[in-house]
Amino acid sequence: MKNLKAKKKWPFVVISSFVVILLVIVYFVFFSDYMKGWSSPAKEQQYYTGTIVEIKEQNSKVDGDKVLYSIVLDNGEYLNVTKNSRFYVTSSDFYQADAKFSKMRIEADFDEVNVGDKIESWTRQVNNHLFEIYELTIK
Repeated sequence: MKNLKAKKKWPFVVISSFVVILLVIVYFVFFSDYMKGWSSPAKEQQYYTGTIVEIKEQNSKVDGDKVLYSIVLDNGEYLNVTKNSRFYVTSSDFYQADAKFSKMRIEADFDEVNVGDKIESWTRQVNNHLFEIYELTIK
């Protein structure tokens, strides 16, 4: 008699386990911040300098954030260009009679970034697996 009750409980245990696993998966997919990504980029930034040796077109996504290009520096570092990346060109060729500064930084487009340019860049983490260029300045 006890053996018959044990056999009847077996499908209930399997179905219950399946339902619990399914609920855990649904939670992680729809409600977990870990799966959704970050609501905003990290506040910390990392500084890089070097010479650009390669620019690769990517047009890929990393955890939902689109990477447009990757820039490879002479020290082996990879910097990722996203829609939020900003670019500048440093100029010391300017005239201002009362200038109290020695350099000027002018906003630029990505088209002005070329292989061989010496750059300095600040990057920040935007999700679990992606660091993007926040600012890149061509020296």
